[in-house]
Amino acid sequence: MATGTRTRKVMTADDYKAKLEKAKEAYKALEQKAYATELEALIKGQNIVSAINAIKAGTKDISDIAILTAIGKAAGIKNFAITQTEVKKRKPKVK
Repeated sequence: MATGTRTRKVMTADDYKAKLEKAKEAYKALEQKAYATELEALIKGQNIVSAINAIKAGTKDISDIAILTAIGKAAGIKNFAITQTEVKKRKPKVK
């Protein structure tokens, strides 16, 4: 038996906008997952991997991020940014 009534919050325009942005981000992530295997197959089918490995071998003192940034600029990709983050360490399991 219910003891009280719960009132439902009326969503405002800002709430809907925030919900829409969240849905757009989820859509982008889903789209990336959907085309990931196709892109991997296309890249492996081309000579892109061997070309990048040849560039790495020729420029041993340059970081991978610098090489990828230069490739992005040469390909004409706008708003291309590569960042590298540290791996998050997990808590050790308690036995």
